[in-house]
Amino acid sequence: MTTPNQCQFWSCDQTIRNGHFLCGEHYRQFTDGSINKCPSCGIYKFVRFDLCYNCYRQPTAAQASAHPNAARRGDRELTADQKANEFFVYILNLDGGEYYVGQTHELHERMLEHRNNMTPSTKGRNPKLVWFTTAPTRDEAIGLEKYLQRLNSGPTGRREINRWVVQFKQLVDELDFSPSQPAAENPSEQAPRPFGGIRRLLSRNRQRLPP
Repeated sequence: MTTPNQCQFWSCDQTIRNGHFLCGEHYRQFTDGSINKCPSCGIYKFVRFDLCYNCYRQPTAAQASAHPNAARRGDRELTADQKANEFFVYILNLDGGEYYVGQTHELHERMLEHRNNMTPSTKGRNPKLVWFTTAPTRDEAIGLEKYLQRLNSGPTGRREINRWVVQFKQLVDELDFSPSQPAAENPSEQAPRPFGGIRRLLSRNRQRLPP
């Protein structure tokens, strides 16, 4: 929920002057036609989304009737959250060079939905996974997702995302899947786990994230 002296874009916390309704960056996007009002709550959102993220996550009865897919996804997430102990925040690169930011409890399933054109905002845009990290709770995943979406809303922030993506690719390029050599003198010791390197690299990458 925004306040009178806060930018009325759904995820922006910039302070604005009296008589204004958006910060400078979001006002430019509004005049360019890439931002409009959420039909449910009236705050501003990107035109490529039917609803702002808050309304998408917590649909009312009327919204559930108008947007059944969003309602079903919300119910599914709430059920899955009770069993999940790890959540993913991810970035997709789309045709045209744009980024899409999302979060999920099951990255493989969500990527399949993107590739099968089941997500309107990435449909037909050849989405490719270029960055991800993990969070222990859904709230932390949503918080990081909102942070990345704010970065993605302006050119300066997108340059920062570019750096994250490049650094992540450099870490991935370091991965080595060659078999580990067994310990000859002490066969009782277990060989190193093949995915230990991946977890260390992702852990190192995650330490660079903002608090």
